[in-house]
Amino acid sequence: MTKEKLKTFINKYYLGGTVESVKWIVNTDQKQLITNAITEDKNVLLKATLSNFNDMADGELGINDTSKLVKLISVLKDDIKTEYNKSGEKISSVVFSDDSTDVQYVTADLTVIPTAPPLKKIPPFNVEIPLDADFISKFVSAKSALADVDTFTLLMNKKGKLEIVIGYSSINSNRIKLSVNPTEGKDSVSKNINFNANHFKEILVANKDCTNAFLKVSDAGLANVEFVCDDIKSEYYLVEVKSVD
Repeated sequence: MTKEKLKTFINKYYLGGTVESVKWIVNTDQKQLITNAITEDKNVLLKATLSNFNDMADGELGINDTSKLVKLISVLKDDIKTEYNKSGEKISSVVFSDDSTDVQYVTADLTVIPTAPPLKKIPPFNVEIPLDADFISKFVSAKSALADVDTFTLLMNKKGKLEIVIGYSSINSNRIKLSVNPTEGKDSVSKNINFNANHFKEILVANKDCTNAFLKVSDAGLANVEFVCDDIKSEYYLVEVKSVD
């Protein structure tokens, strides 16, 4: 496999260092590498799937320090191979190698890896906003300008139009309003809804080269966004963050 493809898969869940501990599931029958994860603050549930993947044997790997793994893999050339070391039936480490260098990553016991709970019921989404390159660039720039702001808010403005506001507050505050072009018929919320802006920014950065994605939002307090880039599909659910105002 190529190092770049593996690093791209990692970036889909790593989110710039937000998610360190995950379980990798290798399924050779389906030719997939899969991970389900949850952020430490439980604001985001995610799933990343790399398809057409037949470069590792079946197994479940506890990845408890993704930052260290990324640094180890970066030592290698682009064409890499893998091999497991086992202790009994458990995978104790994985060796990544190119034609001249081997790096070993010690895997964690699967019991110490946080488990992402399944969503019991997904409500209908009443908002759908296209995530094109222009929107992604504007949101990332706006969030960088308000680095100390933790949330973004979907709300209806005085003209009855949907807006996204970074830094919204019921009191006077520094804020940035972003106009959006929602899908007709899926263009309004019944209340102000807040989500984690830091996580959403990292999701957009990790998937900035993807196209045809939508931010879907439910008044029940759940947002969803799904990206497909080549052989990698990544899906994220953001849980509403309650306002502190």
